[in-house]
Amino acid sequence: MEHISDVPIGVLRPQRFKSVLEPEAWALFEGMIDHARELFDGRVIWNVNSTAHGGGVAEMLRSLLTYSRGADVDARWVVIDGNDDFFRVTKRIHNMLHGAPGDGGPLGDEERDIYERALKGSAEELASLVRKDDVVILHDPQTAGLTKALTETGATIIWRCHVGLDNPNEVSRSAWNFLRPYMSAADAYIFSRKTFVWDDLDGDKIHIIAPSIDAFSPKNQELDPATVA
Repeated sequence: MEHISDVPIGVLRPQRFKSVLEPEAWALFEGMIDHARELFDGRVIWNVNSTAHGGGVAEMLRSLLTYSRGADVDARWVVIDGNDDFFRVTKRIHNMLHGAPGDGGPLGDEERDIYERALKGSAEELASLVRKDDVVILHDPQTAGLTKALTETGATIIWRCHVGLDNPNEVSRSAWNFLRPYMSAADAYIFSRKTFVWDDLDGDKIHIIAPSIDAFSPKNQELDPATVA
């Protein structure tokens, strides 16, 4: 049984951004593209999440990875599977990271067993594909439990959390504590805002990257008055 699925990625040349950037910004961006091409030559940048459709992460990946491939970086996207119990638990974690109780259920030993058993097959399949010099970016709570198995491949493992709370409460800290055992194996953590960073994480591993948008996506195009009316 396959536990991971490849998501097809198109190719768009990032040079199209020259039309929307000031000359100085474009020169900086172009230099970063050249640096990335050199840095990741011969390496794969794996992005792993739990859905290819719907939600901000899938929308972001579809754009960013298309441009990455257009810059001649071998970026790939795989989606993990999971049963109903797994997604019930991860939905609960997601809500709790926002400080809301969600369905009101616990995050105890039973939920940890559900979570880890559901990820076991995905971890094994992905580990068989990842090479020593690759980079793996795991997105959000659904994938956090993959860190240890993938670290053993020798690849660089990054966990990116797209959700959080400016003013954490006991509910959000309960979700942190559930996920925390998987965090030590990661080489780096990415949060969208400084206020989203959890307590007691290794500060040297923390990086802040704001969510990205595609200036050319339909939702970011100007609408003429007739269309708006």
